Amino acid sequence: MSWRAGTRLFQDIWPHIQAHIPDQETRAEFVRDLIEFFSDCDMDPTDLRRIHPEIDDALDELGVGEG
Repeated sequence: MSWRAGTRLFQDIWPHIQAHIPDQETRAEFVRDLIEFFSDCDMDPTDLRRIHPEIDDALDELGVGEG
């Protein structure tokens, strides 16, 4: 998966994650794991900045970029 495709895919599924994982703590854990998986698939996680504050929080917790 290219880094552009990965970022676009993550943006597309984010609203579904929010809708289907209502518990914020569970969602935060899921998002951190998903960011790590996408990173392993060659996506640059810094490209996810400014999509949503929860994603920024997950990136900060993972020690990614501008956090």
